[in-house]
Parts: sequence; structure tokens; C-alpha cells
Amino acid sequence: MSLLNLSRTTSRASTINTEPVTADTFIDDALNYAQGRPAHADSQTQLVTSASKVSNDASMQPMRRATFTLTEECIDQLQEISDHSGVAKSKLIRLWIAHFAHTRSDW
Repeated sequence: MSLLNLSRTTSRASTINTEPVTADTFIDDALNYAQGRPAHADSQTQLVTSASKVSNDASMQPMRRATFTLTEECIDQLQEISDHSGVAKSKLIRLWIAHFAHTRSDW
């Protein structure tokens, strides 16, 4: 068998979804897949629902890595919230920042 036989055919390439996917959507779908839930699971938390209205355009922006120092208790709580809600920890932090920025009026 040659390498040419392993190349994709045009019929298979045409069935691949070419719609752009945000990083948050990809992470959510991967978490749902790992937990045996369908992609785009309907059971979203209230935080995700309300914050998605606030920061839809933010997920399309390029992201950078950041380092934060947290106590062990904060790390454990963040992990529990992430496990319970099925939302990535980095996305939770982005949602909390967006929520706090939009609810603060005394800046």
C-alpha cells in the first residue's frame, strides 16, 4: 500500500463540517463527549446562559495564557464548579469577569 492510497478522497472531504468553531464551543463539546452527553447539551447552568448573552463576541477574539495565584480552597472550589456545570475552568473565569464588569456601575 502506498501513501497515495491513504489520502482522503474528495467525497469524504466534502462531508466534513467547515463551519468555524469557537474555542469555547470546541471545549464544551469535548467535555460533553467525554461525559457521554450529546454535543451542545441542553442542560446548561444559569451562569452560562446569562453570560453567553453578555459575551458572545468575546469568544471570537484571540486568547492569551495567563497565570493566577489561588489558594488550594479556591482551586478545589473552581474544580467542583467546573465538574458540576460541565464548563471549563478558564471559561468560568471569563464569564465571571464579564459578569462583574457589566454589573459594576461605580467605576
